[in-house]
Amino acid sequence: MNFLRAISGLPGLLKRPAFVAQVIATDFLPWVLWEEPKNILRGYFAYARAFSEILSVPFLLRSLMSPWKGIAEEMPSIVRWDQFLQAFFVNLVTRMIGMVIRLVAIILSLVLQVLLFALFVVLFVGWFVFPLVAIGILAVVFIIV
Repeated sequence: MNFLRAISGLPGLLKRPAFVAQVIATDFLPWVLWEEPKNILRGYFAYARAFSEILSVPFLLRSLMSPWKGIAEEMPSIVRWDQFLQAFFVNLVTRMIGMVIRLVAIILSLVLQVLLFALFVVLFVGWFVFPLVAIGILAVVFIIV
């Protein structure tokens, strides 16, 4: 119903071009050129911060050689060499598993940040290019028709 009311009000607006120009200059252009790009930028930084907190690269690098889930055996004296070797290899395996999982998480974090930045660039540039493309398409359609 509101849509029909808005459409029915268009002929009245078109009879007042000075008012339409004033609304476009004072409300629409500042929103298109300033307010919404700020919101897009804020949104990007919020998502980038959230991704960096979820998969913290500095923390993952600090704990890169730590055992996976803290699974480690206490190292006995070297005199008991069979228990020493068993504990050594268990600790070695848990550290290797932890390193592999943390490296995958670091790579995933970097890939997510790159994809997020690419999406931001497309959205930000598209925000400014879309009106030009739309006007160009409308001009071509009205020229052809």
